[in-house]
Amino acid sequence: MKRRTFLKFAAASTAFFPVPGTASSLRGSPAQAFQVASILNEDLSIPHLIAVLDAFVDRNIPLACVVDPFGKDGHPLSPESKLAQVLNGYLLGNSGLDIVPYVHDLSLLSEHFQARAVFEAVSAIKSMLRPALLVRKSGLPVQSIACAEHANPNPPRGVRSAGILNVLTLPAEPGPVRSETWDNGVVRLFGGSLQTLQETAGPAKFTEQGSGQNLLYLSAKEFARQPLNRLKKTAGQFTRALAERELDGDLSLLPVPDIQLRDNYRFKKTICLHVLHPQKQNQLQVSAYSAFTAFLRETGIPHSTGRPSEKGREAGFWVPTELPLKRTGSGDSLPGMSPIRAGSTSDAALRTIQQAIPGIGVTFPGTDAERQGLASTGILQFPKHVVSGGDAVQSFNEAIAGTADAVIFLHPDAFTFPPDRRALQDRLRGLHTDEGTQFLYLEQFVRALVPAGPLPSRQRKTSAAAPELLEKRRHPAGLDQEELLEDARVAWQYIEKFSDPATGLCPATVNFAPGGQYHKAVTMWDVGSHINGLVAARQIGLISQQSFEAAIRKILPNIAGRTSQNRHLPQGWIRTDRRKWGNKNFDGSDAGRLLAALDNLRRHSNFGDQLEELVASWDLQKVIIDGEVHSVVNGELKSSYVSHSAHYSALAFRRWGLAANSPYEVLSDRTPADGRMALLEAASRIGPFGAEPLLLEAMELGMSRESAFLADVLFSAQLEEFQETGRLICVSEGPIDKSPWFLYQGLQLDAPKRTWAFDTVGQEPEYRTPEFREENLAISSKAAFLWSAYQPHEYSEKLTSFTRSVARTKNGFASSIYLKNGRPTEAYTDLNTNGVILQAIAHRLVSSGGKL
Repeated sequence: MKRRTFLKFAAASTAFFPVPGTASSLRGSPAQAFQVASILNEDLSIPHLIAVLDAFVDRNIPLACVVDPFGKDGHPLSPESKLAQVLNGYLLGNSGLDIVPYVHDLSLLSEHFQARAVFEAVSAIKSMLRPALLVRKSGLPVQSIACAEHANPNPPRGVRSAGILNVLTLPAEPGPVRSETWDNGVVRLFGGSLQTLQETAGPAKFTEQGSGQNLLYLSAKEFARQPLNRLKKTAGQFTRALAERELDGDLSLLPVPDIQLRDNYRFKKTICLHVLHPQKQNQLQVSAYSAFTAFLRETGIPHSTGRPSEKGREAGFWVPTELPLKRTGSGDSLPGMSPIRAGSTSDAALRTIQQAIPGIGVTFPGTDAERQGLASTGILQFPKHVVSGGDAVQSFNEAIAGTADAVIFLHPDAFTFPPDRRALQDRLRGLHTDEGTQFLYLEQFVRALVPAGPLPSRQRKTSAAAPELLEKRRHPAGLDQEELLEDARVAWQYIEKFSDPATGLCPATVNFAPGGQYHKAVTMWDVGSHINGLVAARQIGLISQQSFEAAIRKILPNIAGRTSQNRHLPQGWIRTDRRKWGNKNFDGSDAGRLLAALDNLRRHSNFGDQLEELVASWDLQKVIIDGEVHSVVNGELKSSYVSHSAHYSALAFRRWGLAANSPYEVLSDRTPADGRMALLEAASRIGPFGAEPLLLEAMELGMSRESAFLADVLFSAQLEEFQETGRLICVSEGPIDKSPWFLYQGLQLDAPKRTWAFDTVGQEPEYRTPEFREENLAISSKAAFLWSAYQPHEYSEKLTSFTRSVARTKNGFASSIYLKNGRPTEAYTDLNTNGVILQAIAHRLVSSGGKL
């Protein structure tokens, strides 16, 4: 008789035949103990590992093995690795070992990347243990995950999609066990005792008798610190002491998967029923289907019906995730679950089928049926359980065995024979009333498992809109060339009127109201806009080649730069009415704008050699430290990396042979779905973002993958706002005609609701309130023209048309239009607005084959 079987029998015997004076009659309930060996990896001494595992297996004591399934190269360990061979051997012997994958930084990851990391770790475990899985009928349910201890861990919401119920946080120091129960059914445990295999009487004291759950951790890397023969002895002593404590009634030694079933964790197993349609020509199936689905409706058991896909293609559904609607019938859920045919390389096929409905693809692969979770394609996978003819109840019971959730496909053959149907109905009726089981609509269950929050939601909405936006860019509608030329002439008035005849420079802003002032200073960002405006004016035909070259010759000497602290760099700002007069500072972002403009000028003029000499004279390599571009403020270097301009700047620096990094470049070595989420997270950490410099990149440098995606994010969010509220949203950075005079307006990605947030140069808190936003949210005139050039669409035409009708002035286009009252900054405009509008019009005309 196995030891654990004997213990179970003995416990039952003492319940019927209590013996006065025994330990069980004198003590309270035994303390629950879960034994964990961590962390098993490819560096372990295999003989030492075997010595410890044998000690537990010989005494039939449950042991959870925390396994890192990845090698030093980051790739999954193969079944041929030594660690895999050892574990396969124990699993084939039905040793009772439990396998717990290890993801070191799991608690630091976002919900999406928790889901992805767990899916990959579990997949790697099942790949390395494939030899055992091919033989074991019971498979290898993995419902626990382990991770390192970190301060301020993120909620473990993402792990549930992979079927994980328990999260073990490996303690750095011993401490009382503390548990958290999350609303998705996940239990996370902290603390535990750190046990040492020594020649002692047994395990170190870790708990008071009768207390709750206790975790006993053994460090696998410590095993090899003892000679092998000694380790065998001490491991044997340790396990013998554990067994004696269990016999004495002090401990109850339990497997880790049982954690969910202990204490008050309110565990519920979820079952989703999907009833496949009958064959229309088979009257027996049709009649049985009608009777069975009527039973499910009358009993109140949620279920879905239909066929997931055509034969020969991977079965799946498209499940809407963002619409707060109700399903017809009992229970709340989402409508519109529809069949799809999913490819294996990307989620593009899904998006083209349901492009107008944000959601997620759900598939049930015929191979690797045990894999569940969020795959690299962005598709949610579930094990495939089909109950068909034969003993339907037995087949159904096998499908729902254990504590894992189950999605069951019921074939009409399963209930065509009346006795089978009655037996299956009785089984379902009993489960429906069982407190530990819940039936959910498949759509409802999927919605509960997919990564939630502002960023995943925004990704799904953007993916839904992306095919339409791409199609519009491929096949833009016709344009009114004469109207665009008139817009260009209006914008050109600013540069023509206000450029200083001596320096060639143009003021950054002009307030032409009575008593207003010219801001006779410009940053290098402004100069970049001025240069681009001149290039555009020449392309459009507003000025002659001779006038264009004369204007450039005046500007270039003024941006020669200044030497300070042994660094010769472009200045932070310069006067427009004085030659070579400005400050000693340097702005890394503004320098990026200037370099992009000089590259544009190099490609569209004969100034190439002069520009090469100018840029080479600047000590730009001295402000690039560890790949990050820095600014110089009062003599001190300050990184400008955490900025939405950093990507644009990095690309511009590279055009001149200077290597610079970008915070946006997170797509490499990731699938499209993971890359988009990583980019959203990177952008959200920086703050709200608007049309610039995203769309400037398209005008000047060619759109990178990163900026193309973020542009789709921003445009689709603006379009979404218009469709829901009727408000024209067009956010960017730019001037307003009152304090604080300049605003950065943009989409705040991490806000619970769609939010158009503000920031200022000084980051004053009074300009970040909802009340201030409501009063001062503005349509950016230049952004409207940028959108019309980059993203052909009915919405971008509305923006341009509205701006054209409201913001034209005698001195160019007004910078902004207040959304609340439709008032433009009628007497206040700026160089950037009009230079960018010229640039956008030229880009649009050139792209469409218009006038050069």
